[in-house]
Amino acid sequence: MVKKSVMNQSKVKISDPSDTFFSAGSLRAARRAAGAVQQAVDRVLVGQNRNAICVVRPPGHHAGIQGLLAGGESCGFCIFNNVAAGAMHAISDERIICERCAIVDMDVHHGNGTEEIVKKYHDPEKLFFFSIHLYDNEKQKGNLYKFYPGSGEEDNIAHNIINVPISPLWKERDCSSNSAEVQANYHNTRGKAKERAATTDTTTIYPREVVGGNSNLSLESQIPPPPFLNSDKLSNSESRNTAQCSSKLAMPAPSPKSTVGTGRVAYRRAIQHRLIPALRAFNPDLILISAGFDAAKGDVGNAKHTVGTRELAGLDLTPDDYAWTTRKV
Repeated sequence: MVKKSVMNQSKVKISDPSDTFFSAGSLRAARRAAGAVQQAVDRVLVGQNRNAICVVRPPGHHAGIQGLLAGGESCGFCIFNNVAAGAMHAISDERIICERCAIVDMDVHHGNGTEEIVKKYHDPEKLFFFSIHLYDNEKQKGNLYKFYPGSGEEDNIAHNIINVPISPLWKERDCSSNSAEVQANYHNTRGKAKERAATTDTTTIYPREVVGGNSNLSLESQIPPPPFLNSDKLSNSESRNTAQCSSKLAMPAPSPKSTVGTGRVAYRRAIQHRLIPALRAFNPDLILISAGFDAAKGDVGNAKHTVGTRELAGLDLTPDDYAWTTRKV
């Protein structure tokens, strides 16, 4: 109905059932979800709350400017993009207290709707988008297997968009065999788009002043220091310079065919090496964490389902990984 009446599309799903349900109470629930994030943004910006968490449904990060993305096969259970509604609210002309807003998406699926909205915003210096997600989009036995939504393999540095595709655990053997090649190319990707290589359940809002402490969890010992940047030595004066900001956001990254490993190790390495230095460079006044927890070990959302075989796990994050990520941000 939306595609026919709003988007004027003649080609719609006829024989297949819709996977994004819309009932009598859906519009009210969706408006309250997006509105909750906007209200939380207001309270944090003016100092009424140090931070806020909005546990909202429906999720939102697969909803673009018109809802379903052009060419998209599903809206991923999303109606309005809650985190983007909060970000746009924060940087609107009426709220001069927030000049820059960053969105960190750590759902197992790529936040394709959020990326579309950020990419089309008229002032790219005000928004930053980072998405870390499982990615598998390859030909297998003559068929194309695509882990939904099949996007998020490349950065868009001009619009402050960083995508980190993580190879699934079911491809761990391939990643191990390519690790030497990946490490060899680690220094040669500055200034280039990445080579060929999401349900939002909560949105967490933090002001820039809230800085989490460091963690010494054992997994960090497996993560080597970044070969390209000592992120602890970035000054505020450096990060405020737009030219420097653009160059630092275009940091070298492993080949998307393998993010130097899979699972928790690859995830934590990407947070430390790609997200944290880029956030320091962008220097936001407000950070929104678009959090889906379907990358957790055992969650059906990150499994590969093949007829006649057992489920194959994609990622294996634990509650400690989510807490660690939030502290780092």
